[in-house]
Amino acid sequence: MAIIKRRFDPANAVPGHEGTIIGSNVLPDSMTAPFWHQYGYLQNNGTAMAGHAHPTDEIYIVFSGTGYVIVGGKNHPVSAGDLVVIPAGEWHTMMCTDKDEAPLLWAAIWWDVIEPVPNELLGDIHVSRFNKEKAYPDHQNTILADKIVPSFLKTPFDHSYGYMENGNTMELHAHPAEEFYIVYSGNGIVTIGDEQSEVSPGDVIEVPPNVMHTMTAPENGSITWTAFWWNA
Repeated sequence: MAIIKRRFDPANAVPGHEGTIIGSNVLPDSMTAPFWHQYGYLQNNGTAMAGHAHPTDEIYIVFSGTGYVIVGGKNHPVSAGDLVVIPAGEWHTMMCTDKDEAPLLWAAIWWDVIEPVPNELLGDIHVSRFNKEKAYPDHQNTILADKIVPSFLKTPFDHSYGYMENGNTMELHAHPAEEFYIVYSGNGIVTIGDEQSEVSPGDVIEVPPNVMHTMTAPENGSITWTAFWWNA
């Protein structure tokens, strides 16, 4: 079976959020997910997405560039590898200043509220990223893993970081869940069924249900990715 990958292409994106960004779907068209998804892209310094709020919970996953996220009136610098929590009802925006590295590219994933975020956590800003020192062995100790979304934000999917280095290969496995990978940093080889493909930062990879799959790190380096999965 052919490996299905997607990455953001500005040439095929369309204006969004009152024309302040351009965006497109994150997942391959062949996938059906229990959430909505879209890339956001600020091409030039000194630009900002139109601020807004909505009744759904949301996360932003920053792919490249640097800038600021504002949530509930507080701002925080962001760069590739950051994950931003945006609880339902919180006003938010992304922006580049004239000192930031542009373009700024992120993925937005949002869904109907499952359980409200505790009031004491609202009005603050929550930005996290993978920390190798706090990660734990997983997949028969072949990778380091950690949860992506903080536990106070309930999601309709499960999620985990994956990390490997120096030519190591993740345990070959399959499961009945739908899944996709997002490569954050480093290069590697993904194997799905009897097909292999090189992967690099920004790649979104479909992992079909019940198909054996694995990831291999470069011989002299590392690869970090995120996995999201849910019942098919």
